[in-house]
Amino acid sequence: MTATERTFLLKRAVLRALADCRGFAVLETALHEAVAIKVDHLQPSTAEIDAALRTVDTERLSVGIPTERGRKVKLTDAGNLWLAETP
Repeated sequence: MTATERTFLLKRAVLRALADCRGFAVLETALHEAVAIKVDHLQPSTAEIDAALRTVDTERLSVGIPTERGRKVKLTDAGNLWLAETP
């Protein structure tokens, strides 16, 4: 598996984990756990999951909201559209 394929799978796992939240913002720590479970066969590092989160944020597929308990992340309409168009 190439690095590009691995990055794509992690990005898709982040977006699917956010979609599972059905429009609610989720703490980034909980999102890390959900992504790790979705792609446990890849055994992603924390840094890889962080990089996938930054990619999703940069592409405006999600939005991050700082709170007193930590950063919360929510899927945007663009993220929903990306998921619908991507196998």
